[in-house]
Amino acid sequence: MSKLTTLQKLGIALLVLSPLVGAFGTLISIYLSFSALDAANQNAGIGAVGNQITRALLFSAAGVVGCLIGLVMLIVGRRKKTNL
Repeated sequence: MSKLTTLQKLGIALLVLSPLVGAFGTLISIYLSFSALDAANQNAGIGAVGNQITRALLFSAAGVVGCLIGLVMLIVGRRKKTNL
């Protein structure tokens, strides 16, 4: 088995960790939105949970973007290694 370059190792780390961080942030944000909804009265609208739902979507998007960056780093590292 060939040795991995530093760029490939970083790419693999991003591919593994980004979805976990994104999912964790999404879960926390959704939990906080339900807590805000529970704390609000019966007439609560989107204002009570809108901010937390926005954060949840941003965490999800950050996880996807992190995976894509990691994938690009892995591919670039592989190409640099074959060109050496």
